[in-house]
Amino acid sequence: MKKDPRFTNETLAFLNILSKNLPPQGTTPEVGPMRQLIEHYHHESNEKLYGTFKGTMEEKTVKTNSTETPITIYTPTDVDKNKIVVFFHGGGWVIGSRKSHQTIVNTLADATKTIWISVEYRLAPEHKYPIWLDDTCVDETAKIGVAGDSAGGMIAASIARTIKGIDFQILIYGALDILRETPSYKEFDHPKYFLTIELMNWFVTHAFEPSQELKDPRISALLNTSLTNVPPCLFIVADLDPLRDGNLEYHKLLENAGVQSKLLLVKGVIHGFFSLPGIFPQACAESINAIQDFMTSI
Repeated sequence: MKKDPRFTNETLAFLNILSKNLPPQGTTPEVGPMRQLIEHYHHESNEKLYGTFKGTMEEKTVKTNSTETPITIYTPTDVDKNKIVVFFHGGGWVIGSRKSHQTIVNTLADATKTIWISVEYRLAPEHKYPIWLDDTCVDETAKIGVAGDSAGGMIAASIARTIKGIDFQILIYGALDILRETPSYKEFDHPKYFLTIELMNWFVTHAFEPSQELKDPRISALLNTSLTNVPPCLFIVADLDPLRDGNLEYHKLLENAGVQSKLLLVKGVIHGFFSLPGIFPQACAESINAIQDFMTSI
């Protein structure tokens, strides 16, 4: 497969890992093996960083709607308790977990000296929309920030639009164009960029009922017409990602609505880099620096 000359060495290393683990092209992925895959390559990529978190990690469950939702609370040493961030992991609403994203979340807690709470929301296809979106341990009295990558970024963005009292949001290559209509979907529709339209369609098919209207404003961020009360937002966007343009467009919508919005476009990387600091140290460091600066500014 011909590589994109824009790929960084970190991206090439990630693609090498994926090439050994992804199902063959043309085959339909199965949920169980895909869940095993994301846990495996996160472990393989981040294992060298295990044990580096300097704070405490506490497992709890919280009551959200009709279920008990597991959470992990990361409290760094010398914590500043003025801010708390609730994090929702990526994985297309179907795969991924607190465990797969543990390394990046505890790294963020250390870097920002802030408590980060990682949420184990229920996954599709066993639990389709809106169950996984309603599994949020955020209520209207909270004074906190929300964050997430990919599918988790979509969840965080939806919460920030619908729940009062959210102070800020951090969206890492969020799935904000669920309709898959922005140009970057076609531009990067090739296996060498990892997240193809075919794979995105697989996630959407599993996460939503066939009768679900994807133009629902809770789902499709780009279709919201009233954004004036949305909290300040930081976008972390991968340069070579089909989700790129949805994030760029939502950033412009927030700016036009008068919302404080900042954007970091990380060059030469593809979708999925952020949760893999063990293999993307430079890209993740750049992103974490932007998050530190953003959280200091609000």
